Amino acid sequence: MLYVIRGRRGVSEVLGAIVIAVLVLGMSASYILLEMERSERETFSLIDLIRRAERRQKILLSLIYYQVNDGQLEVYIYNFGDVSVTPVKILTDVEVDLFEIYDSSVNNGGLPLNEIPSETLVKLVLPVPSTDTFSFVLVTEEGGIFVWEMML
Repeated sequence: MLYVIRGRRGVSEVLGAIVIAVLVLGMSASYILLEMERSERETFSLIDLIRRAERRQKILLSLIYYQVNDGQLEVYIYNFGDVSVTPVKILTDVEVDLFEIYDSSVNNGGLPLNEIPSETLVKLVLPVPSTDTFSFVLVTEEGGIFVWEMML
């Protein structure tokens, strides 16, 4: 009888070691899979950041002229960049909800636009700010932020 108990104890030690080994290997495998997935996500987000930064570097807007005409502020901006730019927000002394973009080139003068094409002069029309001195901030869909100080 003593011999049977001793034999079972040896089996349970081996079985316990196998169970522990399987648990450790399973946990290690799941940790490795989670880390691989996380690193892939970080790699793709890093690639997206680099692409967005490259696109922002191709954007070059320059304020050419501004004037008040018929109670509206007309701002002339030239896009020297290689890509078209889509303005999403304009801030003066307040956030401007309504603004219009027109092509100011000789051939297509006055046509309404949704974006500022590359190598094109455009006219932005918006309400006149309530202060004489203000910062004109143009935020683009591509992540560009352009700031010009203006005095009326």
